[in-house]
Amino acid sequence: MSDKKPSPGRLLLRWLLRLLGPALLVYILWQNADQLDLAWQTLRNVHWPPLIAVIFLVIPFILLKGWRWQIILRDLGQQVPWAQATLYYALGIFVGTATPGQAGDTIKAWYLKEAGYDLGAGLLSSVIDRLFDLFITGLLLLSGLYLLWQYFPGATLVLLLLGLLGGIGLALSLLLSRRWRDLLIDRVLRYLIPERIRQVLREHEARAYLDRFFLRWPSLLLCLAISLVSFATTLFRLWLLLPALGKSLPLTTFLPTMAIMYLGSLASVAGLGTREAVLLAVLTPLGWQEGEVLSFSALVLCVSLENLLLGLPLYWLKPLGTGRTVEG
Repeated sequence: MSDKKPSPGRLLLRWLLRLLGPALLVYILWQNADQLDLAWQTLRNVHWPPLIAVIFLVIPFILLKGWRWQIILRDLGQQVPWAQATLYYALGIFVGTATPGQAGDTIKAWYLKEAGYDLGAGLLSSVIDRLFDLFITGLLLLSGLYLLWQYFPGATLVLLLLGLLGGIGLALSLLLSRRWRDLLIDRVLRYLIPERIRQVLREHEARAYLDRFFLRWPSLLLCLAISLVSFATTLFRLWLLLPALGKSLPLTTFLPTMAIMYLGSLASVAGLGTREAVLLAVLTPLGWQEGEVLSFSALVLCVSLENLLLGLPLYWLKPLGTGRTVEG
């Protein structure tokens, strides 16, 4: 990775983005100060068996994610062993949890580069990997459209969701079909990208480099199946938090609520602030007290922190820059 130091303005922007969520959380806690005792009492009376299950279910979640990433990398010409891909994926989740939008999870591509693999393939695979998650999230949001309509009325919501799914579908189709990709580059992008930038891309043979990367249909379908199973694992972990608190939610409400929470959490570090804002907006009209919502959010935060606790010792064992590879 480059040793070039970012400008003061960029550093300031990074810190502002990182502090935005925590500042929102402080404001929410201040606004609901009279509910903090209820939140604490609810957490003190938590039922532990569901929480223990939540802790151990992170293992199949990581293994599935590592498998999906390995399949994507294989189609991009990178034969990465499953154990190595899973290790780097876990490290990516660790860093991603600590950055807004989980942007830090692209660090796994730099681990691949350090191990002798292609950096471009690693970065592209990280984007494709995220597209699968966003696609499943979009489907979950559509499944709860009636719930979303209460908070975001109007046809704009439907258009945004359909646009999200359509954009993801287009991106994946470009990775499946050379014909579609050539059509987009030759008939569309050539008129949108300035000539100077196109000249630089030609000098660096970007087109030839990009044409090396395609996905196969069997891989796409397998990755979608793995995504569904991994999402089901995540949702089951989050659902177990409800009986741990002695609460319940209809499945038709739970699924879209978790999808909205996921998208909201991308806007801040570890979802701080944005997650609480989403859950308060959705759950309090359903009869939840603010203190109960805050206790549920605290448990969701603990699930996220488990990723940090899992990744921290791995990062200590293999910090970026060691140059050691893991044989799979």
